[in-house]
Amino acid sequence: MSTTQAPIEQRAADQRPGRGGSRPAVLGFLGRQYLLLILIVLAAAVGLARPAFWNGGNLENVLFQASFVGLAACGMTLLIAAGLLDLSVAGVIALSSIAVAKVLPYTTIGVAVLVGLLVGVGLGVLNGLLVTYVRIAPFIATLGTLYLFQGASFIWTSGDVVPVTSFYFRQMTTGTVGRLPVSFLVFLVLAVLTYLLLNRTYFGRTLRAFGSNERAATLAGMPVDRTKVLVFVVAGICFAIAGVFMTGRLASAEGTMAQGFEMDVIAAVVVGGTALRGGRATVFGTIVGALLFAVLANALNLLGIASYWQYVVTGAVLVVAIALGARRRSAAEVRGAG
Repeated sequence: MSTTQAPIEQRAADQRPGRGGSRPAVLGFLGRQYLLLILIVLAAAVGLARPAFWNGGNLENVLFQASFVGLAACGMTLLIAAGLLDLSVAGVIALSSIAVAKVLPYTTIGVAVLVGLLVGVGLGVLNGLLVTYVRIAPFIATLGTLYLFQGASFIWTSGDVVPVTSFYFRQMTTGTVGRLPVSFLVFLVLAVLTYLLLNRTYFGRTLRAFGSNERAATLAGMPVDRTKVLVFVVAGICFAIAGVFMTGRLASAEGTMAQGFEMDVIAAVVVGGTALRGGRATVFGTIVGALLFAVLANALNLLGIASYWQYVVTGAVLVVAIALGARRRSAAEVRGAG
């Protein structure tokens, strides 16, 4: 055997199962999912400082908060993967929630929820058409529709709160299966569907392709414009689902019920590892990001941190997490180029 062949065979043997090949794979996964480690460490630290964190009722509250952000973040993940953005989240949630609350006394729960989802579809179509065919930049178009939708919600309700008195609707939207809220289970199901849509369908491939390079995707004959409109529609449905569960949790709907909510949603997606420049997304990261911010907000409340300091801490965590992710991605690109 030659002296060069032995080291090659040794390296091949080391990569076989049972000869240390699994260890690099585990370390690689943990390296990619550093945010999950941060979440675990944060939860453990808060639990040690405030044992009440582990109470069943408190954990349910954390999962409720994570599910509201997570449901909307599934749609935002698709948009950002396509190199797009939607700032009208609060307006879509407000209008779809008000629609549910308005029609609920006169029809069944299923029809009321369907009406809310159809409102989300219609608002998503409007955003998609403005971005795709009117050629307005997504940031500007959806910022404009945010004010348009919220203004419409105030006009529709005359600035009042629309109460929800249906016991069964509230039970459906705030119920639990064991200790897991129904909204959180729906979030997990929607996350799986988002992953399949993004990675196992032609729609998802087209979306990621023009998110990476729109001109190349267009020259390749991909239906870029149609996919852009459709991704806004899917996002609108996700926002409306979040609105349905928020309506049940609050037992009411109003124009300001989700004000500023879009920033939480975008933060969860970006911190989770989805690139703002488009072309790459991680649904698992979105789940972890939603949980991280829910745990962080709950921890700050348990620790009695003043509300203005909570903004500072949350912003610092957001910046640090994004910086760590960018640093790791840059290092990976350098290694790949080498």
